Amino acid sequence: MAGPIFITPPELGLPKKSGQKPRVDLLPEDFDELVQDQGCRVRISPSMLCPNRTTLHDTNHKLDCPLCFGDEALDLPEESQEGFAFIQAIKLDKQFNVEGIFDMKDAMMSPETKLKVYEWYKVEVLDFSSIYNQLIKKSSANEDKLRYSPATKVLDGDYFLVDNEGNRYTNGNEYYVSDRNIVWKNATRPDPGTLFTITYPILPTFRIIQMLHDNRYYYYTNKIPVKRPVRMPQQAIIRWDYLSFKSGSNELPVSP
Repeated sequence: MAGPIFITPPELGLPKKSGQKPRVDLLPEDFDELVQDQGCRVRISPSMLCPNRTTLHDTNHKLDCPLCFGDEALDLPEESQEGFAFIQAIKLDKQFNVEGIFDMKDAMMSPETKLKVYEWYKVEVLDFSSIYNQLIKKSSANEDKLRYSPATKVLDGDYFLVDNEGNRYTNGNEYYVSDRNIVWKNATRPDPGTLFTITYPILPTFRIIQMLHDNRYYYYTNKIPVKRPVRMPQQAIIRWDYLSFKSGSNELPVSP
């Protein structure tokens, strides 16, 4: 009886490859194309430290600051930029939770190269809507201020408004919403000084709390006479805006 036949794989007879590896260029253009195809449309607004403080040496900041809502970060919406970003939840990354850095309300964002992001910049997702609950003290005026502009041009959600006595008010009957204002239509409204909660749709709004990849640069030299400096895409950790600040108030200053 014949013995077993061993077949030598053809790759074992090939000459050994050279140790030199082919050059690989990381092109931001390829990354941007992927982000534009798989990512969502975002608006990013720069932010800076709010200057509304007691003195230069006293860092006390008022919770009812009319500039920054008490968050101590002053947004500059007129300097905002729009583009695409890939946003991915990281709640399953347990190694981050062990270190106490990230938790279930955080996400990872990779914007396209043209979008420059830094810590505390505000990120709004433009093509979707979320729900926000806001507690407000009723002013004596006919209008009360909302923290966010309602999402009216995307997937709208419902409006619910209930005061601290359990009375419910209906959008379109007792009040309507214009931009960031609750406008009361008649005398049926919460009494001045009482608290009420309004639930309304907003754009998903996040705050950059940590940069993962900020300053990443390299030189592109493949088949060009002069080295070209290239800035690589950034990456950041974002958190729901209303959960990002511990000192923020829940309402704007009420009218007298």
